Amino acid sequence: MLGGMRVCFVALLLLAGCAERWERPGATEAESEAAQAQCTALATRQVPPAMVWTQVAAGYWVPPERQCRSRGDGTQDCIYRPQRYIPPRFDWVDVNAQPRRAARNACLVEGGWTYEGLRPLRLY
Repeated sequence: MLGGMRVCFVALLLLAGCAERWERPGATEAESEAAQAQCTALATRQVPPAMVWTQVAAGYWVPPERQCRSRGDGTQDCIYRPQRYIPPRFDWVDVNAQPRRAARNACLVEGGWTYEGLRPLRLY
């Protein structure tokens, strides 16, 4: 559950940083935003989320470490950490995210909109 919340938080941060810019000759930014919202809703109905528990990162071995620090009297303090295994990570993944995005983009293109890249999101 915590992994899923972390993924949602990261997604929200990414969405807060910038937004897609879709343009159509003569259309306003408000019309673009409305078309994006409409196509997003349509795509969500057509291709609903399908969450699957899956491995998102492979397991790996961390090599042993030895860190030493010299004291003022010439002796050393050392810390040894043995080799250890970090197990694979699993999380919920929406396997329909990409097809849903494609359906949304197709809806916008059908409406005469052209993708123009990302723009900074205004928070006012």
